[in-house]
Amino acid sequence: MVEIRRFEASDLEALRDLLRQPELASEFDILQAPHAVEAWIADPYRDPGLHFMAWRDGRLVGFASPYVLPGRDAGFAMTRLGVRADARRQGLGTALLERASAGISERHRAIAEFCVSAWLPSPEAETFVARHGFQHTRRFWLMERPRGAVAVPEWPAGIRLAGAEDSARHFRDLSIVYNDSFEHHYHAILATPDQARALYTRPGFRTDGYVMAYRGEECVGFCRCDLHGERGEVSVLGTSQAARAIGLGRALLRWGVEWLERAGTARVTLLVDGENENALRLYRSEGFEVVRTRASWGRPIHSGAAA
Repeated sequence: MVEIRRFEASDLEALRDLLRQPELASEFDILQAPHAVEAWIADPYRDPGLHFMAWRDGRLVGFASPYVLPGRDAGFAMTRLGVRADARRQGLGTALLERASAGISERHRAIAEFCVSAWLPSPEAETFVARHGFQHTRRFWLMERPRGAVAVPEWPAGIRLAGAEDSARHFRDLSIVYNDSFEHHYHAILATPDQARALYTRPGFRTDGYVMAYRGEECVGFCRCDLHGERGEVSVLGTSQAARAIGLGRALLRWGVEWLERAGTARVTLLVDGENENALRLYRSEGFEVVRTRASWGRPIHSGAAA
């Protein structure tokens, strides 16, 4: 018998153990670092009422947890789903998926699209999403550069840098520059100052791992880095539309690479939309090459499983 119920604080260690299982550790590599699971639980875009845990004979065997994301054009949900190897092909993944989908329909009526993603190659994931009516929407590329020989950032004239600060203005500026930077990107997400504060103060977050670039009194760019165990990542890099083509993005990227090098991470990586040609040209010119591919699939939130 399988019991599916919502996540409780007492489930944390069982969830951490599940994510460390060999069949799941690679898929959820960013959740392997210390405090990473706690940071995930504290993410402001995650609805705690929709984090479902599947138990069999007192052992955690699967989970589904959607991020509920406010998009500029329409909201969407990106669901993380994992099942132990010995509990697969028994309908558990389907039950978790549909429980999450139904919960989003009930609690978040403005959400239009239900999405899932996985690292490729993954024949299991591709078969699963096709069976449940998902269509391929995007590929994201994990890029990596060799350690060492980091070019010095060349900051455009008039740019000053600012680090972490616990103030209302700081998180207001961070949300404004984030929203402006990614306004025209695929699945652009709107961030409020409160959400920015929650994201940048989560458990284990390195407040020295991001920088904001100002021109006068206006924040025109930012870069944030994260450590995922042995892999470091330039996680988010953006420049406002008014500060493009001046070399700011390249300087921020070099700042991020320098930070990761100083942090001692074994690998320096970033993840980029496979259709973002401008970003790809920049990253390749700075020594990054594609090492892994992540696929994303979507379906309308009110769609059921395919027959």
